[in-house]
Order: sequence, then C-alpha cells, then structure tokens
Amino acid sequence: MTTQGFPFVQLKQPRLMALTVVGVLTSLAAVTAFGVAPLADADLPPAETLLEPASFQVEAWEPAVALIQQESVRRGETLASLMSRLGISDPEFVAFVRGNPQARKLLQLRAGRPVAALVDASGEVQRLSYRLTAGSDDSLGTRLVIRRSEGRLLAHEESVPIERSVEMRSIQIDSSLITAIDAADIPDNVITRMSDIFGEHVDFNRGIRRGDRLRVVYETIRESGSIEPARVGRILAVQFRSGPRQLEAVWFERPGDKGEYYTFDGKSLKRSFLASPLEFTRVSSGFTERRFHPIKKDWRAHRGIDLPAPSGTNVRSTADGTIEYIGAQSGYGNVIVVRHDARHTTLYAHLREFADDLRPGARVRQGQVIGKVGMTGWATGPHLHFEFHVDSRHVDPTVAVRPPPQRTLDAAEQVRFAAIASQYSARFGLLDTQLAARFQ
Repeated sequence: MTTQGFPFVQLKQPRLMALTVVGVLTSLAAVTAFGVAPLADADLPPAETLLEPASFQVEAWEPAVALIQQESVRRGETLASLMSRLGISDPEFVAFVRGNPQARKLLQLRAGRPVAALVDASGEVQRLSYRLTAGSDDSLGTRLVIRRSEGRLLAHEESVPIERSVEMRSIQIDSSLITAIDAADIPDNVITRMSDIFGEHVDFNRGIRRGDRLRVVYETIRESGSIEPARVGRILAVQFRSGPRQLEAVWFERPGDKGEYYTFDGKSLKRSFLASPLEFTRVSSGFTERRFHPIKKDWRAHRGIDLPAPSGTNVRSTADGTIEYIGAQSGYGNVIVVRHDARHTTLYAHLREFADDLRPGARVRQGQVIGKVGMTGWATGPHLHFEFHVDSRHVDPTVAVRPPPQRTLDAAEQVRFAAIASQYSARFGLLDTQLAARFQ
C-alpha cells in the first residue's frame, strides 16, 4: 500500500495503540509531577525496548501507456535510424510503410523535416506524422499521418494544423541594423521580407543610418501541439523612418484575391520581380560581355550574375510563373528555368537540390523556395548563378524591369482598407510612445 507515492510502514494495530496511550499518559504524568514534586527513581517503571517488524508494500511502477517523441530528420537519415531514435520496434509498421503507396513517402526522408510519433511501452506506433512540404508565408504545408485504428494501420495526408500569434517590434538604429534586430529579437528573414516589400526604395544591407527607426507587426506560426520553434509568417504592417523619409506598408486581401501590400493611403506596392532570389547576399560576378572564366581559363561573356551564399541557402522564385525546365545541364549543374509570361523567364543554376513537387508545368509563386544553393556544374564554390531573359535575350538582372500595372481599390475596399490601416497606425503610435518613455 502507498500513500502519495511514499511507502507506508504498517504496524500491528493493538500494540501500536497501547504504546501510543502509554506514551501519552506517561508524558502527561511527567508534566504534572514536575509541577508538584520530583519522583524517586523507584517510582519509575523499568526501561523496556520493544521491537516490531515493519512490513513494506510498494506498488510496482507501470510505464506510461504511450510516449510522444518529436525529432527532426538528420542528414542521411534512414527509416531504420529514425525508428531507433524514436524508440520504435514495430515490424508491422515497417511492412506497412514499405507496402502502402501513401505511407511509402516516409522512405523519402528530407533533412530538417519534423517528425512526431506516439509510441507505446512495447515500441508499437500508435500515431506518426511527418512533414511532407515546406509550406508558405501563411501555411506549413502538408504532412503524412500514419495511425493505428482498431488494430489496423492507416495512412493519409492533411494540411498541417497551425497555431498563430502576432509579434510587434520597434527598434532604433544606434550602430548597425544587425545589432538592433538581434537586441529586439527580430528574426533575420523579417528584414528580407521587408526588402521584398519596399524593393528599390531602401537597401537594408547598405542604406541604413544611425537614428533610423523601424516598426513591424508580423505573424508567427507553428504546428499545433509541436515544440518546434515558431517560424515567421506574413508581415502584416511595417513602417520605416529615415530622416524626413517614411515608408509604410500594410497587407490587405481583396475578395477572391491572394492579397498584396499597399501604402497606408491605399497605393499598391506589388512588384513584378523581387530584387534578389536570395536572402541577404552580394554580387560576386556581374553581368558582362567579357569575363575571365575561373575554370575554363579564358575570356567569355557572363550574361547573368553570381550570388555567393552558404550551401543550402534558400533560392526563391523572383516572380509568379511556371516551371519551364528543371534538371541538369552541363556547366549549369542543377538548374531551374521559370517562365513568368510570354516575354520574361528567369534561370537559377548550380543548385544543390530542388524543392519538393516541382516539375515542368508546375506553378510557383513570387518568393516561393524552389531550391537550395550549391556548387553543381562548373562552380568553384557555393553560389547561385542567376539570369534574366526578356524575349529570349539576356538582360542584366540588376537593371530595373517594367513596373506592374497599378491596382486601385474600389469604394467598398477603400472603407475596409482604411479601417485596417488605422488599426496599425494606432499600434505604431503606441510603439513610439513606449520607445519615448524608455529613453526618458
């Protein structure tokens, strides 16, 4: 028998009661006697030692019925090594994964993808989920779910359920942008997305000065019930002040539209093409008709730009479009060509790998990750070779391209937009008040 998890010492009840009564009466007698007169030694009962065997009854510990394990797939991971890390010992599960068309996708493990498994005490899988696609600004993509129901294993795919939260940050640049965003706990890719929003209006790599101020409201999303870190979702509103100049943007979705950014007075900020297919980079080799080739050791045209970056850096499509080609091409290595319209295409070369589910004819969105930086083909180090084609002719990607037609809001949309913009203006005003109070 136990009491609140501790062993209970059980004595024989009659003797225990007798000893307790004797002890209490003796104590009372001693106190009373001390108040009247001292007792002689002969008046005290002889000392007696009593020994009673104690019996312990400890309940056996029962392990939990099932334990939830969460891991990220490691580079070069196999199903066997993943199961070992998750504590799975389930031959039926292995046979199901190898034989079921949907469950077989678990054999195509990709490094960094999260896996969660509910495993019982015998090592049998009750439920396992594996992230299949990376998702977008407002989604975590899809996941494969394998579960045991009434003794049978079943598999299906579903959208990843997400938990959303909204973060609001304010910084003033005292030394550098990187120092300021680190101090304010702002993720680096928030700045990248701001660069996409404001485009050529501000260079967040080189155009930041001491005293500049930044206010930003953005979403964070994570898988429901997961312990993985939240990732940045969509920027909802942003304000940048540099001297007398002020840039503002707010996300607004029109009915039946995927949404875009507008200035606080309702002008569209949508751009035809992103300034760069990479996040935070520089140009190591520009567009030129004559460049000394580092491998061929001769002079030849370089009709694109080279963007050095660590291997594995995300490569993004600079605009909406359709995959025209994906595969290997001699000196380009792994390459993707995206057709954006009848006149414009972009090319991304030397990729280490392609994003999931890309094939000729697949649609891609502006900013969607389509691959990873590598050094396949003729490359002396990890970088992205990027080309911009207009009417099948090479054009310098750093040269501004045509702006998109401006989209105006109708009367009903203007009313709804004004209400949203005023809410964010009020939030930015509150941030300014808090920042002023902190420096007073």
